[in-house]
Amino acid sequence: MTEMFNIQNKSKDFMKTLTHDENLSENLVLLLLRLKLYRHMKITEISEAFMLTPGAATNMCDKLEDLNYIERIRIKDDRRVVRVALTRKGEERVEAIFSKFSKEKIERISSILEEINKLFEKIEY
Repeated sequence: MTEMFNIQNKSKDFMKTLTHDENLSENLVLLLLRLKLYRHMKITEISEAFMLTPGAATNMCDKLEDLNYIERIRIKDDRRVVRVALTRKGEERVEAIFSKFSKEKIERISSILEEINKLFEKIEY
């Protein structure tokens, strides 16, 4: 149990390192990072990923859209489907968040997190 809580605390500390000088909430920063990773997401995907209602996910997107970090893109075949994607300004914001670390440090963090993920996959529930 202690180790589980230690991992959770270290994860929170890392997120604080990423977001401490950002004027965005941790969830908004995480959404920017997810959009960078997945290129685009639908509101339903965002609400599922953050365990929020679609209305709360829409509110997150509204805040980032007001800052010109994201844009909503309607699909031509089905105008009801709206994808959310980073704007160039959003891309630059994500780059700025990670500019706090050297390339070597990012590679090391990534490698360690990959190992942790592999170890978690070995746990049977």
